Amino acid sequence: MKKHQAKHIITLSNQEKNQLKKITRKGKHSARVIKRAQILLKSESGLTDDEITIQINVAVSTVERIRYRFSKGGIERALYDAPRPGQPEKLNAKVEAHLIAVACSDPPQGRTHWTLELLQKQIIKDKKVKTISTVAIWKHLRNRGIKPWLEKNVVYS
Repeated sequence: MKKHQAKHIITLSNQEKNQLKKITRKGKHSARVIKRAQILLKSESGLTDDEITIQINVAVSTVERIRYRFSKGGIERALYDAPRPGQPEKLNAKVEAHLIAVACSDPPQGRTHWTLELLQKQIIKDKKVKTISTVAIWKHLRNRGIKPWLEKNVVYS
């Protein structure tokens, strides 16, 4: 087994140690955050990466990553993930209003109700978006309490 030397030495203030000990003792944090706090505490006490991996049951790369994140951004960066941007919303308020209007209108000829696929085709045909998934349509309608695939919706003013 290859012995891993710590590239980033962890030095914690008393306040940081107390904060990490609180996190590990109280069950108010996710398991991921608790393990990261344990890694920082064990790193500060002088244990090697290999010893930490055995005691906490994580991969060496995890210990290295947490040490690195602490050295670059401090305790908050080591404990918590940065927010992920995700894909931007396909529907702005104007397009969502159009979707709701279509969903609440009469279904196409020969149909008893709108389906997600029919709504998808109609919104693309109306050139409101280039592409959109039925899941995205479903989420927008669900947030408004509209279910045109189940029943005829009535819009009350």
